[in-house]
Amino acid sequence: MFKLSVVAKAIDAVVPEGTADFTVSGINSPQSASETELVFLSSPKYLSQVEKCRSRFVIVKKGQAISGKICLEVNDPYLGYAKAAQLFEDVSSLFGEGISADSIIDSTVQIDPSTTVGPGTIIGPQVKIGPRCRIAAGCIIEKNTVIGSDCRIDSGVIIRWDTRIGNRVIIQSGAVIGSDGFGNATEGPRFVRIPCFGRVVIEDDADIGANTTIDRGNFEPTIIGKGVKIDNLVHIAHNVTVGENTAMAAQVGISGSTKIGKQVILAGQVGMVGHIEIGDGTFIGAKAGVSKGTAPGEKITGYPARDLMTMRRIEAAQASLPELLKDVKKLKKEIEDLKNSLITNS
Repeated sequence: MFKLSVVAKAIDAVVPEGTADFTVSGINSPQSASETELVFLSSPKYLSQVEKCRSRFVIVKKGQAISGKICLEVNDPYLGYAKAAQLFEDVSSLFGEGISADSIIDSTVQIDPSTTVGPGTIIGPQVKIGPRCRIAAGCIIEKNTVIGSDCRIDSGVIIRWDTRIGNRVIIQSGAVIGSDGFGNATEGPRFVRIPCFGRVVIEDDADIGANTTIDRGNFEPTIIGKGVKIDNLVHIAHNVTVGENTAMAAQVGISGSTKIGKQVILAGQVGMVGHIEIGDGTFIGAKAGVSKGTAPGEKITGYPARDLMTMRRIEAAQASLPELLKDVKKLKKEIEDLKNSLITNS
């Protein structure tokens, strides 16, 4: 629970007069919120729900206060919701404080006393883990890995040897960080595996989704930049570089040695070939097959990926194809009839 003044400060809002000491017990949807829980209004289509809900406290856009509610006015209610939700997030250890007696930790490991480790977790030699990390159950952290402060490593995560993880990084269950890249030479009819000697580097404030895989580099590292947000079931191959504050949705696949710029958006199921460069601020639509690089700020989609508006026109034209085919058949028949008429009259 927090005083309304604390919530308002967290989201950069002004506290309505006389309400600073009111207690906010949590955050919820308009359908389920109690009188003391906070809700938010980011779209006018939900206004009726918010007006009728039991909650007294609402995050709204500046100048759009709701009669009968205690409103925290902000420039962006959705951003305000995100900041308020972090305030109410439960960040306690899921398996108790300290290091579980059922974990296996090498004698050379350096773990800050404020970090918690869940049961069944195995931590290898020469690992270093900073303050206030929460390492859940059944994780494997291999030798020479370094993890910064305030990280959350969920149950079942595997972090392979020599990985580097910054501060405030979240890695969700089932993720595998630092597996060998997919590299093979050929000798006649058979493949010859190429070992990888690089590492994975995950910089501060990055989020890695459940069951995502990030391969280590061949020699140079695979790099996930600051603030990158990666959804579940994403694959990032060896020597890929992902720039700061880029986001990618589920089932994206990025082939080796591709460089992705800053603030790039990759929608679901985007696939990329290797050794291309995606410019800063690029938007790539869902299921796009990307075979060449982009300039900064480009918007592309489709298979193969093309300019976004071009693809929209192609898709609109495709919807007309059945009628267009009928018209073509009708015209062909009319032309044939006309030819027969001319032959008969000649």
